[in-house]
Amino acid sequence: MNRREALARGFGALAALGAARPGAAVPLAATPDTPDTPAGAAQPARVPKRYLRTVVDEGLLRRRLLPASAWRPYPQAGDRAAWAQVPADVAAALVARADAWLGADWPQLPASLFLEFADTGNRTHYEQRYFERRSRLAGLVLAECVQGQGRYLHAIADGVWHVCEETFWGLPAHTGMQKRGVGLPDAAEPVIDLFAAETGVTLAYVHYLVGTQLRAVSPQVQERIAAEVKRRLLDPGWQRDDFKWMGLKDRKEPLNNWTSWIASSWLEANLLLEPDPERRIAATLKICGCLDRFLEDYSDDGACEEGPSYWTMSAGPYLDCLMALDSALAGAVRLTSALAGAVRLTSDPFVRRMGHYVLDVHVAGDWFVNYGDAHAQVHHSPALLHRFGRATGDADLAAFGAFRAGARGITLSDQGRLARDVADVLEVARMRATVGSDALPRAAWYPDLGLMTARAQGGSAQGFFVAVQAASNARSHGHHDSGSFIVFHDGLPVFVDPGVEAYTAKTFGKDRYTIWTMQSAFHNVPLVDGRMERGRDARDRASRVRVDDDTARTGMTMELATAFGPEAGIRTWVRSVALDRGAGAGVVNLRETFALSRPAPVSLVFMTPRRPDPAQGGVLALPVAGGRTVSLRFDARVLRAEVERIALTDPGLRHEWGDALYRIRLASMQPLAAGDLAVALAA
Repeated sequence: MNRREALARGFGALAALGAARPGAAVPLAATPDTPDTPAGAAQPARVPKRYLRTVVDEGLLRRRLLPASAWRPYPQAGDRAAWAQVPADVAAALVARADAWLGADWPQLPASLFLEFADTGNRTHYEQRYFERRSRLAGLVLAECVQGQGRYLHAIADGVWHVCEETFWGLPAHTGMQKRGVGLPDAAEPVIDLFAAETGVTLAYVHYLVGTQLRAVSPQVQERIAAEVKRRLLDPGWQRDDFKWMGLKDRKEPLNNWTSWIASSWLEANLLLEPDPERRIAATLKICGCLDRFLEDYSDDGACEEGPSYWTMSAGPYLDCLMALDSALAGAVRLTSALAGAVRLTSDPFVRRMGHYVLDVHVAGDWFVNYGDAHAQVHHSPALLHRFGRATGDADLAAFGAFRAGARGITLSDQGRLARDVADVLEVARMRATVGSDALPRAAWYPDLGLMTARAQGGSAQGFFVAVQAASNARSHGHHDSGSFIVFHDGLPVFVDPGVEAYTAKTFGKDRYTIWTMQSAFHNVPLVDGRMERGRDARDRASRVRVDDDTARTGMTMELATAFGPEAGIRTWVRSVALDRGAGAGVVNLRETFALSRPAPVSLVFMTPRRPDPAQGGVLALPVAGGRTVSLRFDARVLRAEVERIALTDPGLRHEWGDALYRIRLASMQPLAAGDLAVALAA
């Protein structure tokens, strides 16, 4: 399993939990007044971002930051009363999993495997073994915590030693961060990528949770952990300002999940293991500065521009940082509030909005609104959802976590992030006490990202669900897909965003947009004279976006010409996508009104996992389930239906869509200089 698969699947169920109740509808906010929206639209209430350095300063840290010896983020393994509170079935599952590893050989990471990325572009083979090491180490520690008999200590020591002996804690795909570039790593230049940082915090928690017990094996285990975490994470984090993810120098592009993810690992490792009290304070301030740069670039409406699968390691670790600071400061941060007294950092309304986003992009079951590199099926940790909701005061999010636990069970990261896993295991009892509720909001609108969702009836997965996004084609993890949409019916996909294949060297290189899944020709947007959308900068996106919502209809209208660029010869292309509820499932209406600088063939593209029946009289039938179909209806005098089968070989795409996707093109019978095309999808 590579990093991309782990973000979406990422987890193995350990226990069945929870119960369901209907979700409450969330009203749709009006479109804001911006240069890209029509004048006169109502302005929604804005939630300001609270920057950490405005409330966490040197004076506060000197007064209130607990020393490492006194900070207790979680109970240590010796606290048997605390670990006895973990439900028996969860503890038993942890122990059974760890028992299967006892006596097993640890995965080996030879140089030849590391070099596969440089030689062939493959990153999966190395990453599978790399993450298996860390997942096993984290699982052994959790089993020791819940059992407390010392049975796993020698295996834990083996895992620690294997990881500490690794030349490079990052991934082969990230050796380009070193001066020598891609290839075998230079041991003399530690760099901090996502997984060097995550390895550091995992070892820091091994040191914290079972360090006392490991002394019976050898006192050198703890000493080695402290030395390696300092050399590979704490020192370069403190000494360097030039890692792009820090956002401290040469900010040529917006920050993404790297910043919050790495900052959370660095912060907790710093609070646990930094031996110099002065540097521990200064590094905490520096980390808060990096997080503020991350927050500056986070979508102002609280949406995760990288998609719901990346939310876990974008908004999720931002919450982890706030919870760690709240804990290490003993809740001592005083914020301006209508109420006097200490207010926790996690009570920030903007952070609550960051969490609530994941409810608004839920379709049904494991299906979420995907765009860019995000998966369509996502298995968020239910305990993270619950903890995020509980920390931010969002009862709906906490209830969704409890509901998802019933479907997914308690879940642990296949990447071995011990800090997150400990928090999840200790959340189980609280989560079981929460009444679960599915997230099925009637409609939602995120104006800065340009994301609209709508369903036929709030609280139900029945009928049509539509999501449209008009985000920049140059966003992080983005595809050339501004103005694209997805459609589900009765909780099952009809028109989809394909997603992305397993990461290779090409995925984030100069040839990224030669990959078919990245191109607009394989998203639900038009082709004009064979030309596709572009993504040279943030201006390449749909513009003049407007969303209208009432009981009968929710829809988005936008100008698509700005997503293509002038070379496409489009004077104007106004797209309207709307869910007209009417009776029952409703109807999805698509209207394309355009004028070109010269006559050209145009095609409307629809990507579907449903094998279309042959078109008859302007109707293309798409089988859904149980003998039911939905029908794509168009004017057969102007458009003809062409269907192309795209065989899928990538395991991740096959997992979501099956053996093939189908690209439907409603192509113009002749070149058009202008047009007003109407297409409808009905049950």
